[in-house]
Amino acid sequence: MYTSLRILDLSRNNLSGSIPRQMANLPIMNMSASSDHIDRFIGDLVEDKLQDLLVNWKKSSQRLGNSGIFVLLDLSGNKISGEIPASLGNLKALKQLNISHKKISGNIALLLGNLVGIESLDVSHNELSGLIPESLDQLGNLTVLDVSNNMLTGKIPRGRKMDTTDELGFQNNIGLCGIQINIKCPEDIPSSQERDEEDEDLSWIFWEGTWICFPVGFFSTILTMGYLLNFIQLFKFW
Repeated sequence: MYTSLRILDLSRNNLSGSIPRQMANLPIMNMSASSDHIDRFIGDLVEDKLQDLLVNWKKSSQRLGNSGIFVLLDLSGNKISGEIPASLGNLKALKQLNISHKKISGNIALLLGNLVGIESLDVSHNELSGLIPESLDQLGNLTVLDVSNNMLTGKIPRGRKMDTTDELGFQNNIGLCGIQINIKCPEDIPSSQERDEEDEDLSWIFWEGTWICFPVGFFSTILTMGYLLNFIQLFKFW
């Protein structure tokens, strides 16, 4: 069905409802369903491959030349709601996915970690909750990640991709924590009991050191005084 579909423009609409799961059955597509739109094509469609394309993506022009089959799915700026279909993870050729500024709820689908070709993933300004899947850090081509302005919680996974993501990509998720946003997670903060135990350990070390040093200092003082008395007596004798 629609196996030759290259461009589907649904921009400037008032779409509502959920994202159709059948969308994942489109083998090759370049979709724009927001105010972003394709400025112009450069080159020709040769051997069913898009040779050169200039697009507006998140208010910046990007050229993707000689990229083979280029796939852009942009559903931002509509009234689409519901959860992210796990079937979107089947779009192996997808390079840029923007489903921001809607009412998408639920968790970030674990299968989005299967988007091996994804370069930009924007799910910001939604109602997503739960954890950020660790599988997203395994996306080797991912350069832009934006999960800001949601209701995500938990510790941001550590890894090469997550650790280099701009802090703004995580902002306004009141439940998130991690080194990437300089917020300590509860498990990284020692409890009051642990702090008391640490204080007791330090106190024990202090007193143990005192008991060791006191005898040494005492006998050193006695020896020093004895030496001085002997020296004084010898001086008087001379």
